[in-house]
Amino acid sequence: MKMTFQKLVIGASMAIGVSALATAPAHATSFSFNNSNEIKTYTGGSNGKFIANDTVAASKALSDANPSSNVELWYSDENPTSNVGFTATEGNYSATVSSVTANDWNSFGSQWLGDLLNTYTPFKTVWNGFSASTQSLVASYFPLLGMGDPNIGSFQFGQNGGVELTLVGHLDVKTKLSDTLSTKLKDAWNGVGTTPGVKLLFPLIKTDLPTTLEVQTQISTLQLTFNSPLTPASKKAALSTQIAQLTSFKDVLSLQATLKTYQGEIGASEIAKVVTGGKTSYAYSFNPTASGITASDDGISYSAYYTWNTPLYIPPTPPLKSVPEPSVMLGLLGVAGVFATQRKFKKASI
Repeated sequence: MKMTFQKLVIGASMAIGVSALATAPAHATSFSFNNSNEIKTYTGGSNGKFIANDTVAASKALSDANPSSNVELWYSDENPTSNVGFTATEGNYSATVSSVTANDWNSFGSQWLGDLLNTYTPFKTVWNGFSASTQSLVASYFPLLGMGDPNIGSFQFGQNGGVELTLVGHLDVKTKLSDTLSTKLKDAWNGVGTTPGVKLLFPLIKTDLPTTLEVQTQISTLQLTFNSPLTPASKKAALSTQIAQLTSFKDVLSLQATLKTYQGEIGASEIAKVVTGGKTSYAYSFNPTASGITASDDGISYSAYYTWNTPLYIPPTPPLKSVPEPSVMLGLLGVAGVFATQRKFKKASI
């Protein structure tokens, strides 16, 4: 009977302790996706696999401890036409992360450009020398840079409901920027010389783009004609249009030349739209960290990580080391007491 009572005491104490552990609150982040047909998950590392349209795989990639595993939002092409992404929820906290559209660029493009130029100052001097029309022209290229379909490597809430993202991208986007400029320059070159009544010094059909010097010579010649008192007003309007077009063309040529001669890397992350606490932010960074890996398909992608967080973000408290619940300690003390009492009884019986 005594032994049965002792077993009951021990069992009850341990059960209380285990129950306390089992009922301890635990919060995990859950993810819901607004368009699973436009998400693609990379499982991580240099030998990872691509899994399309799988929300379970995507949720795992966003919450695992491997930053190289990531989820691409709007993967069908590099120019999103809608905000595709996910809503993360943890307790009372909620945040929506999505791709970036051309309309979004209208909202934050000037902010992004300012941060870019302040980070890579050699381009700031070139930009400041542009006319307002050239600056507007180049700004129209931003949505075409292919940076609005972000790869999200991780997501987590902070202690205060703030958000931190890891964006997975390229360590150096200089080639990507240069290719975009080259494409737009060729398009602009095809339009040069279409102004009626304006004669150009160089042929309109050329394999290569003209040099900056050639374009400046043309501009100077047109300006002389424009300033001549013999030039009728009707022709001056056409000359003015052509001069403005060639000036912008020359400016973009100079930007491309600066980009080609720039010796350093240009780290720029892709961009995600983040809505949390009733506020809209755009997540991007110009401060890369080499990942040490590349994607299994092209051997180029995923070479860098970029970290972004909302203002006043406080990292979550790291999990504490496992400590027995008070009831467990009481149970253990009870066990020790029982055995100590049992030992005294044995001594007394002797």
